[in-house]
Amino acid sequence: MFKFIKTTVIGGLLFILPLVLIIVLIEKAIHLLKGPVQKLLPMFSGYDVAGVTLISLATLLGLVVLCFCAGLLARTAIASRSLAAVEDKVLGNLPGYQLFKDISTRMAGLDNDSNTRVGMIAEGDGWRLCLVLDTAGDWVTIYMPDGGPAGGTAGEVRLMPASQVVVTEVTWLPLVASLRKGGRGALDMLAPWLPKL
Repeated sequence: MFKFIKTTVIGGLLFILPLVLIIVLIEKAIHLLKGPVQKLLPMFSGYDVAGVTLISLATLLGLVVLCFCAGLLARTAIASRSLAAVEDKVLGNLPGYQLFKDISTRMAGLDNDSNTRVGMIAEGDGWRLCLVLDTAGDWVTIYMPDGGPAGGTAGEVRLMPASQVVVTEVTWLPLVASLRKGGRGALDMLAPWLPKL
């Protein structure tokens, strides 16, 4: 029982913490940009639209333009290599970072999720769901997510013989959605790969 509570709290923290961090960073960026924007556009001072000052709106627009320019810069080869180095050496060590990155990339429609498949492992009289991350010969690397509100951000990695894992055609995103709903929909999603009784 303690393990369940512990992993659920940690998983929830790892899910909420990046969202809070993003909100705080956006708020800080707007606060930092507000001064220069106010000096560049003094004619907007004192005016507001629906309770929001025009300076705040201009700052938000400036932040969007700045993010767009940063996105263009990120597409360059030098920036890609630098980002990959930071991810490998720093961010890759944070629990749940890769899964959070994959989910947010997929939600933004920037990546194809066809490489990671859902697998099933026989466990007692039932089946345990996993993500098949990599294969090498007769072995596979799998990630076995804990269920619950963490949505798969907590779990364990195992190396297993490929013969013990039933690899499905289901991609990882529907599994994460099912985990968020406490497993609802998983039976229908994986029915074609379940053995007939």
